[in-house]
Amino acid sequence: MQFLRVCIVLVLALFLAGISCADDTKETKTNQIHVSGSGTIKTTPDRCEISFSVVTKNPDVKAAQKENARKMDGLMSVLKDPSKGNLTPAELSTSSYSISEVYSPDDALKAKYGDNVTIYEVSNTISVETSQLDSVGDLIDMAVANGANSVSSLKFTLSKQKTAELRSEALKIAVEKARADADATTSALGAGVGTVHEVTVEDSYNPPVYYNQDFRTEKLAAAAPSTPIEPGSVDVSARVSVTYEIA
Repeated sequence: MQFLRVCIVLVLALFLAGISCADDTKETKTNQIHVSGSGTIKTTPDRCEISFSVVTKNPDVKAAQKENARKMDGLMSVLKDPSKGNLTPAELSTSSYSISEVYSPDDALKAKYGDNVTIYEVSNTISVETSQLDSVGDLIDMAVANGANSVSSLKFTLSKQKTAELRSEALKIAVEKARADADATTSALGAGVGTVHEVTVEDSYNPPVYYNQDFRTEKLAAAAPSTPIEPGSVDVSARVSVTYEIA
């Protein structure tokens, strides 16, 4: 009997302690305000990415490959020439190479090789990534004049270093806006902003600026001596969510 009394007293003590802890938790819980803010920095790009392709067609696939290689070698030499393209090996890379059958040859190919001849297409594409934005128009004209018969994917972007620097500025703006909203809201409630309880920095995506000009070679060939290119501007954005305690 004595043992039973001890057990009952112990269980009751533990139950009361649990209630006390729950009450303490409720008492220490603070009122909070959740706000968010965004910041955007508009700037000019400092990088450009262009794709140049050399496409050759011939019933003899080996002849098509040989002609393609000859044209691509000439194009690469011009782009690397210090007195012409002045691009470094790090700014040039092969992005794709393909050999395929031409299933719907145009009239020019039919006239040249006949209607019932299988024609093969060899395509070699190189990517240029450079900071020489003032020379982009000249690079395009130079490439077209030296074997490139397709120019695509012209886009302007930011270097990693510049993106990081501007994102830091955008984050400061975002935090300031979030704090301003918190100050205005709590002031209207007759309260104040306390310490920061939680901060979330959201991922951001800074889209490149694409130059939407038609770069068909026949159009470029009839263009002015220098193709005009205006890179425009890009946005670097950041967004934060902040939880403050209400004082």
